Amino acid sequence: MSMRIRLEDYAIHNAMEDMADQAIEQVLSEDRTACDCPDCRDDVKSQILNKVPPFYHPLISGEPRRQSIMLEDLATDLFNKIMVECYKALIRVKENPRHSDDRSELHNTTERILRLAVGEVLSNQKVHLDRDDLSRLMSGALNGLKPAYTTTHKGDAFTRASEIDTAYLAQVYSEIFKALDGLKGNDAQTS
Repeated sequence: MSMRIRLEDYAIHNAMEDMADQAIEQVLSEDRTACDCPDCRDDVKSQILNKVPPFYHPLISGEPRRQSIMLEDLATDLFNKIMVECYKALIRVKENPRHSDDRSELHNTTERILRLAVGEVLSNQKVHLDRDDLSRLMSGALNGLKPAYTTTHKGDAFTRASEIDTAYLAQVYSEIFKALDGLKGNDAQTS
């Protein structure tokens, strides 16, 4: 039986979420015709985050939380990528706004797949990680995987399809073992 990893077992943050929020603020301040309700903002954010590389970091107990990176401080290529994706996403959301009850909270479905796989790997390897090391492992592995943010239940169906794609699962397991190796190099608390 594999170990069950729950959201509350670790703490991570994708700094790209902060970048997306800043880009959305900037673009919405320029386009007053766009809806700026929380649902539309989340839809735009989801689309941006699926097009830019993730930048997850662990939230380690006892350590101060990292300061948010300012959009203007990013390398020009990444800044431009985020802004272009924001404009594209805003156009799509303006053309097809979804103001319905059939929504789920903005989440990265890749994280769900990773939790299942990490639980299996840790059980099979007979490894126990404390909260901080599990946070390091999750953030490291997620940084190597393509994000799949969604705000719909339909988006979760695409995740289930990914779960049976052997090439994708091989990549997930590869990222887990890379992250585990990184922990071992940092003297993680494994037993």
